[in-house]
Amino acid sequence: MRYTDWTREKVNKIIKNANSNNPYKLCDFLGIHVDYADLGKDVLGLRTVNFRIPTILLSTRNSDQENYVTLAHELGHHICKHDTNTEYLKRHNLTFKSYGVEYEANKVMIDILTYNTNIAEFHTQKDYINYYGIPDWAEKYIDWNQLRENADFNTFDSVLDWDICNYYIESSQLAIVKNWPFFNNKF
Repeated sequence: MRYTDWTREKVNKIIKNANSNNPYKLCDFLGIHVDYADLGKDVLGLRTVNFRIPTILLSTRNSDQENYVTLAHELGHHICKHDTNTEYLKRHNLTFKSYGVEYEANKVMIDILTYNTNIAEFHTQKDYINYYGIPDWAEKYIDWNQLRENADFNTFDSVLDWDICNYYIESSQLAIVKNWPFFNNKF
């Protein structure tokens, strides 16, 4: 199964109905029990379903930020209705996956963490990543093209003045702006 626009729409609908993209509030909205246990030094968290009751277990050894991201990832398994009973997020397997249930859960995690964001409000991709607390290992799951397409350069908080950018493009003065992050593929 591949992450699709349908899956993204489903995530967006859940977030909109829950009125939050906070993974803890989403779990509460969806009736998913969240608990904590010492899962050892390698396991960050897991999702399981017992007697049709979904539960996400987070490690007591995690930082608050690790728990937040791990919960969003495990919530991805639930939203995508992965039928394996237990999925683990481990420290040693935090690498890019291009397919499968871990790929889908990571894409949902990114959509939850970055719901309704505007990249025009950031100077660089790194600023964006840091602001939303996206771990380095998850950076490859961000759909930069989709974010660019949805960017609103007319907002008050936009760091790039789109009218000025268009002026430089139309007047062939690209040399002046070629070092701007938006134009040199930092976005």
